Amino acid sequence: MRLELAGSIVRANPITKVLEDGVPFIPQDWIDLGYSHFDVICIGGGGGHGGGVDTANTGTLVRNYGGEGGGGGYQRVQGMLSALPSSCPIVIGASGAAGTTVAVGTATSDGTDGGPSSFNGTTCRASGGKGGKRAQTNAITGTSQAHGGAGGIGNTIAAGGGGLGGVCGTIGSTLNTDGEDGPIIDNIGHGGGGGAGGIGKYGVATSYLDGSAGGNGSWNPDDVLVSGDGEDVQPDPGTGVSIKPGRGGGATASPLNGLPYNYGQAGTPGTVVIRLTSR
Repeated sequence: MRLELAGSIVRANPITKVLEDGVPFIPQDWIDLGYSHFDVICIGGGGGHGGGVDTANTGTLVRNYGGEGGGGGYQRVQGMLSALPSSCPIVIGASGAAGTTVAVGTATSDGTDGGPSSFNGTTCRASGGKGGKRAQTNAITGTSQAHGGAGGIGNTIAAGGGGLGGVCGTIGSTLNTDGEDGPIIDNIGHGGGGGAGGIGKYGVATSYLDGSAGGNGSWNPDDVLVSGDGEDVQPDPGTGVSIKPGRGGGATASPLNGLPYNYGQAGTPGTVVIRLTSR
């Protein structure tokens, strides 16, 4: 005797969602729709840039940039929806605030750290990048100490831990170093370090100390799918010389959403992206 079953098994189509800060993810809602597995990426917020000195083409004519912030860290976790608790809190890492730029004297504040992003607390999480350091002098000698911020790292909420920020050199003898690239190992990614700030002068297009580039975040040269590009040193619009440091790179959620967007780049917020499937 042969038994035949009428109809066919219908599986829910995969779906990708960008989750919202403070809005819990409820697994049972999706289990009821036929989903069984999740794949989630967390990227922390990028750090803010340090305060600088901008004379606005008056007085000493100096333009002095603070260091740029580091990019947010990255973590990717996969599992079964049924293994999650009934309600999973969602936190999206905010971008760090920029330090204050002053017209004379020394900058008063560093950039603040980017916030951590998390899915269900410790299930998946990534820290924010460190803020860049302020310019501690407006002189065209010595060093301004305007170092870049370190990148964040996956599987923690403490800011930093990723690629080191660029170091500000001494004017006339040492160039600023670039921010470090942040590696990705076993789905734990490091944000790129921010570049160090440079010093120039209005009116004469003179660079006393060039800025430096930010590092790439979650960087693997053999597989750049999740890498968030760091930013190269930028020309200052007032002086015309390359003294504006590059931002540290965060990461993309391309494995889940197919988009190249660089979440958690210095000065930008992080994200939590989830893909739901039925198997």
